[in-house]
Amino acid sequence: MRKYTLRELQAMETISQGHTDNLKIKTENMKVWLSRMTIEDGMAANNMVTIEKLTNDGRWEIIEEYPAR
Repeated sequence: MRKYTLRELQAMETISQGHTDNLKIKTENMKVWLSRMTIEDGMAANNMVTIEKLTNDGRWEIIEEYPAR
């Protein structure tokens, strides 16, 4: 799975905003989110990326999380 850098994600337009994350990439079967939460908010790291994949039964499942650098 490709890891996006913080610079790449920040340069992308935000497609939509979730409760704590900005949706940066959306395809038919994948979503890439960049968190607005910080360590001060209780996150393990700043700039966390969450990648979701659409399962065969139609649910979005987290397949990877990492801090963008």
